Amino acid sequence: MTQAQHIVVVDDEAPAREMVGDYLRMQGFEVTLCDGGASLRSVLVSQPADLVVLDLNMPTEDGLSILRWVKQSFPTPVIMLTATASSVDRVIGLEMGADDYVSKPCELRELLARIRSVLRRQKWTRSAQTGRRLAAIVSLDFVGYGRFVHEDEPATLAAIDRIFGQIMTPTIAQRRGTLFKLLGDGALVEFQSAVDAVEWSVAFQETVARDPGARLAGGDIRFRIGIAAGEVVFKHADRFGETVTIAVRIQEIAEPGAIALTDIVRQFVRGRVDAPLQDAGSRVLKNVEEPMRVWLWSRPDRAPV
Repeated sequence: MTQAQHIVVVDDEAPAREMVGDYLRMQGFEVTLCDGGASLRSVLVSQPADLVVLDLNMPTEDGLSILRWVKQSFPTPVIMLTATASSVDRVIGLEMGADDYVSKPCELRELLARIRSVLRRQKWTRSAQTGRRLAAIVSLDFVGYGRFVHEDEPATLAAIDRIFGQIMTPTIAQRRGTLFKLLGDGALVEFQSAVDAVEWSVAFQETVARDPGARLAGGDIRFRIGIAAGEVVFKHADRFGETVTIAVRIQEIAEPGAIALTDIVRQFVRGRVDAPLQDAGSRVLKNVEEPMRVWLWSRPDRAPV
């Protein structure tokens, strides 16, 4: 008999954590409920967990500080629950090592889909020692993920699993890349060179656009991609630092099916890749101190805006 995967739910509001816990137990998980950081620490020290669902908005202790402790102490994946749709806490949390996020109030089906995605795809990540290095970071976002899951969850998850398993991961390995974080609606990838990052991103977008399996009843699956280059901090299987934040932020500028990249990346690849880029001028990115010059790529039949 297969042992049930252990999920720890951390929320200071008893009705909310009990509702999530009851639902996850119905789905076959072993669930432990915690009302804050102190009880979570006691649980993780005494018994391993496969995943933590963490509410970031708790009165007794900042959820981000709890997240920091978990990621520094254990290789356990964490899904954040955020009380608002604001992207500030989400990006800070992702930069600190969170594996995915869900906005509250959340649909339990969406939370379940993200939990299953994180657990199912842990086998695709590769561990590493702690240190710093220069790298190119690619941020991918599945446009309209929540709507697709709401309309047809099984078909959406099957399509994403196939895209990630058959299109994404094999080609990343071919270009010496590392898939270090999988979110329910996207991924973060590290490449050793900006050329590999840009060429892989262009090929991925073109492949997905031609893929019949990316056409669902609710529309075509499309990704936004952002690319940044610079110093990253790596620990266990994760990557941190401003370069990761910029990749996530600049991805938000891209149109569905397109790519946005920093001027540093463009300088690295100029004259070395067959990917026409359009100068989008200086843009202000959230949580980034200074405006950054942005370049855009889109498929020939879709001019960037």
